[in-house]
Amino acid sequence: MSPRRTLSAVGLGVLVAGLVAACLPWTVEAPGVARFVGRGLERSWGVSLSANGATEIVLLPLPRVTFARVRLTEGDADGAVLASGGRLSLQLDTAALLTGRVAVESLTLDGAEIRLPESPDDTRWRNAAERLAGGLAENGAHPRRLVLTRATVIGQDPRDGSPQTARDVELTVAWRASLALAGSLTWNGARTQFAVAELQPRALLAGETSPFAASLAWPAGSLAAEGSGSITDDGVKATGTGSLRIRSLSETLAWTGGDVALAPLAEDLSVEGAFEAASREVQFPNVRVTTGGNVLEGAGSAGFGPGRNAVQATLAAESLNLSPLLAGMLRLTGFDGGDSQGWRGRSLALAPLTSGDLDLRISAGSARIGPVPITDLACGVMVRESGIEASLGRAGLRGGTVKGRIVLASDAGDRALTRVKAQGHVDGIDLGALMSDLGGTAWVQGATRGSLVLEGSGPDAGTLAGSVAGRIALRSEDGVIAGLDLADVLQRSGAAAPGTLARRNGRTPYEHAALSLLFSDGVGEVVEGSFASNALIASLSGRLDLAGRRVEARADVAPRAAASEGTPRHAASFELSGPWDAVNVGPAILARAADGTAARFRRPGSDLPLGIRAYAPGSAP
Repeated sequence: MSPRRTLSAVGLGVLVAGLVAACLPWTVEAPGVARFVGRGLERSWGVSLSANGATEIVLLPLPRVTFARVRLTEGDADGAVLASGGRLSLQLDTAALLTGRVAVESLTLDGAEIRLPESPDDTRWRNAAERLAGGLAENGAHPRRLVLTRATVIGQDPRDGSPQTARDVELTVAWRASLALAGSLTWNGARTQFAVAELQPRALLAGETSPFAASLAWPAGSLAAEGSGSITDDGVKATGTGSLRIRSLSETLAWTGGDVALAPLAEDLSVEGAFEAASREVQFPNVRVTTGGNVLEGAGSAGFGPGRNAVQATLAAESLNLSPLLAGMLRLTGFDGGDSQGWRGRSLALAPLTSGDLDLRISAGSARIGPVPITDLACGVMVRESGIEASLGRAGLRGGTVKGRIVLASDAGDRALTRVKAQGHVDGIDLGALMSDLGGTAWVQGATRGSLVLEGSGPDAGTLAGSVAGRIALRSEDGVIAGLDLADVLQRSGAAAPGTLARRNGRTPYEHAALSLLFSDGVGEVVEGSFASNALIASLSGRLDLAGRRVEARADVAPRAAASEGTPRHAASFELSGPWDAVNVGPAILARAADGTAARFRRPGSDLPLGIRAYAPGSAP
């Protein structure tokens, strides 16, 4: 081989070896490299760099330098700590490096602890953010890629200032024609994924709008939104469309550390539609809400802190299934079929239900509570820190209407004590059809009207039941008692005719029937119990114990003879006693009044109108 060829081969080999060496990472002890890069970072971002470990350098294909056990501070080495620990890898711009400058093309921080501002007076990161924003406004250079891996981020909750820590943070920011970021983290024990795309940072910094597409997912739900936004002196403004789907509201609230009104009564929730967000408030001019299998549409708004969260909405639905709501209320009060006595000690404190403000108006063409159908429903719920007010503006129920209102208020001196006031009115309801809906026997058939006014207080359901005071009044006209012929009972000296056929064909038409209960200390006394047909009359006396859930009463039945007839009239008496869901009717007893008549049972106050709101009886004679 000629010397020229030999020299060329050696030169080529040296060049190849040099290129290979330049592509390999070299670990060196070069404090000067850290100082050189640190000066560049300080000039560009106002960040000081120090490294206590070895430095790794790669020259090709693009120059890259990696520092171990780094410490980033704001301003100089004595400034507030921005990040510490881990490895910092910087890919540098070749053209800038040849001119003696440091321009970062890509930055990767692995295994570091990042500290965010810990108080309103903590200004760390502000200087770096302002310098980066200033460079962008002047079309300056910026990193094309930022990567965090296995990072720990420590900061404070903006709602209440409490310390918060996010672990195992993975974040990738790609910035070319637009900015996009994606990552995940573990916060409050839940792994969360997030992503933002299509952002135009220069437009935002110039006060213009920028498109965006964002998503957030956690174990119990997800959030997605797209639209456009801008940054103003009042904060961030955005408009667009979005969807929020929560599979478990309780898990989501436990994860976020927040709360909303009536949260224990809902489990799943979905909200989607157009939105307009500004500062801490979101308006929903057109929204679709799904919960408990129900779909409602309307408009609303939501406000977030810094005090209480507030939600307002007016929603409508073609049909509603209110059974899940009723099941939730029964679960909270202990009437869900578990321990038959457990309801007595169940706390009635409103704090779990009143953690946020709520103003909700709902209407529906039809609704259902279990097997009971409802038409033309209009209702509302208002929740404030002091209590809950639920109103039923109207509802059609089995040929009649129902209206009512209930107010639950926490006692000002004892938040565990709840005061309850309820009032309602029914008109024209077919009792037989309602009984059939409830799975019972339609033994009373007739249009019924009535009213109730009740109030009570207590820390638990048992105490509340023992404190109820007020009045319930019901009246039915031109109806029928099915399955029993009271006239035949009188003829049989108080005994009902035997056999299924007799019970099936037995009927007692009546002109009117009335019942009025006056409650005091949880016990309702029958102040009026009357029944009249063309053949007989009847009266009812007794009491209803709410705390004991028992009935103790006596019914007297007598023929309805003309007043001019002096013939004696025989009466049959029945004893009714036992739990109110299993009342026992005692054997009939033949009796005769002194004057041969069976007078209707009446108590003081029985002549008050059905719409009476309060009554205080005088002393007994």
